[in-house]
Amino acid sequence: MAQPREAISLKDLNSEQREAVVHREGPLIVFAGAGTGKTRVITYRIAHMISERGVPGSKILAVTFTNKAAREMRERVRELLGEGGARGTTISTFHSLCVRILREDGHHIGLGENFSIFAEADQSALIRALLTEAGVEAPPGEILAAISLAKNRLITASDYPTETAQDVLVQGIYGQYQNQLAGMNAVDFDDLLLSVIRLFRAHGHAKVGWQRRFEHMLVDEFQDTNTAQYELLRLLWSGHGSLCVVGDDDQSIYTWRGAAADTFQRFAADFAPCKEVVLTQNYRSTTHILDAAHAIITGVPERKDKKLWSALGKGAPIEIVTATDADHEARQVVERINLARFAGKKDLSEFAVLIRTNIQSRPFEAALRESHLPYVVVGATGFFDRQEVRDLTAYLRFLHNDADEVALRRIVNTPRRGIGAGTLAGCGRFAQAHGISLFEAMDKAPVVPDLPKASVPALRTFVDLIAELRFDFQHGDLIAALRRVIQDTGLAGHWVESADNERQGEARVEGAEEIVRMLSNYMKREFAPTLAGFLEHLCLLDRLDDNDETGKGKVTIITLHAAKGLEFPHVFLAGFEEGFLPHTRSVEEGRELSEERRLAYVGLTRAQRRLTISYARTRSRYGEQQGRTPSRFLADIPPHLIGSGEEVEPEASAEDLAAGFFSAMKDMLK
Repeated sequence: MAQPREAISLKDLNSEQREAVVHREGPLIVFAGAGTGKTRVITYRIAHMISERGVPGSKILAVTFTNKAAREMRERVRELLGEGGARGTTISTFHSLCVRILREDGHHIGLGENFSIFAEADQSALIRALLTEAGVEAPPGEILAAISLAKNRLITASDYPTETAQDVLVQGIYGQYQNQLAGMNAVDFDDLLLSVIRLFRAHGHAKVGWQRRFEHMLVDEFQDTNTAQYELLRLLWSGHGSLCVVGDDDQSIYTWRGAAADTFQRFAADFAPCKEVVLTQNYRSTTHILDAAHAIITGVPERKDKKLWSALGKGAPIEIVTATDADHEARQVVERINLARFAGKKDLSEFAVLIRTNIQSRPFEAALRESHLPYVVVGATGFFDRQEVRDLTAYLRFLHNDADEVALRRIVNTPRRGIGAGTLAGCGRFAQAHGISLFEAMDKAPVVPDLPKASVPALRTFVDLIAELRFDFQHGDLIAALRRVIQDTGLAGHWVESADNERQGEARVEGAEEIVRMLSNYMKREFAPTLAGFLEHLCLLDRLDDNDETGKGKVTIITLHAAKGLEFPHVFLAGFEEGFLPHTRSVEEGRELSEERRLAYVGLTRAQRRLTISYARTRSRYGEQQGRTPSRFLADIPPHLIGSGEEVEPEASAEDLAAGFFSAMKDMLK
């Protein structure tokens, strides 16, 4: 007989957190202001249900937006309940959950079990090909963004509006794009949710089966949910058990990608009667920082009123830095980082420069390099966008799903095999005429008409290579099979030979080795590792930006949107000007500035101990210096919260500064 689990202690929770944790049945909204411990509430609630109420872990589902957040939740629940205490609990991202559902039940809507998930680069390649075929010149990224936004709002190709010529173009490409995906047994990231919604709406038995699995659901960062995610939650909850949503309407900054700013009001109406709990004690920032952020956010109408407070004291006043231009702004920020580092013996990872747009990073990068300070730009060209990673993952995708024509077209001549565009076109015509896939047509090369004679043996060699590699993945060791892909296809040599220099070639090989390492780690975690499972893991890592690029010993440069969820002891909020915050586009288009205020609020509340706001009087645009004015939001901050800007670390003595300076100089000269 199983021993009853010891109930966890709630003594570390404040009264508001405790109220949210012990709520039993029905819908619950937890308004969690910045830094008020929302993750603590979610993890304690899971642990409390299991230990105090005896709810089986398998009946609990917690969903969030990033892999990093899901990992942190799992780890915290494990710390509360002990190893194995949360066995069976599902803590995942929305998209990981949908992959799981579709692998089990996707066949009901015609989706094969070995479906591919298209990465953004593959989506763009397919859109570009469709535009070329239609003889239309248009940015693939814009078309793809419009399709993605439509999917997030549950708008199908047939329902897409056709009010303008651009709408007509998007609708046509959207329909063809979906047909192409279906023909390749593939889905894109947005389709994962749409497919589950379609499954649940059309097949009630599948929906009921998943409802019975998850009687208690928790949703993190609820303010970021789009229409599709909201509908998925509505379909998943049976009305029994509990549905707890946690988030902060003041941090709703993703309406441009489908999130709805009024999602909490909608939830309260759709799931009435609904209990509400408001968390107001902030554990991150000092009072000066919180009061400044509150002064800005109060300008947003129809928000949930919540005045955050902190037991950390008033803290240092907010520093305002005025610069002549962008370069001067960057130099002043870097000078302050150096002084604060010397005075307090701080690690560079404690400092973050927050910017509105990526273009702002350039002067800061230059100033940091001149000062020999290491830095990382979060959101720069990602690992999964590197050539060698895209090449290697395309091979893996095609070995898993030979209907994936986008992957096939990338790998067939990488490296070169003498299979030219004419050969592919001939195989493509044969495939279309006989209702088979492009790869099947390549396999029938001897009977395909009008192919160049030399291409037939090249096609035969390629088809045989794919068959051998596929056999290795199905019947052999996955790591050995992956190494065969790198070596036997000629990829390793191709990456080195096509590189601009020796270092680039080495970096490409190192990138491939990183994929091998990731496969090794995946195999250690999984009871029954498969190529399909590893591809899912890679794809979800690719699309769910976890901001894991911040690291010890480096200053972080990061956009405001990417910074949400992060915190730093010292934040420099740069470019606090009209044109950046609020952004020119929002002002010119006459938009409600609420989201701009929320974005400023997010920036300020990333700071734990010190906040410096900077702006420039002029900036260069198209080669000309143009005047700039401080952000209108700056005037909202009460004067008593702002310091003179002369002090950097008041607690540091001259001796501390000198010692820190000479210590740093020694490090630089080593």
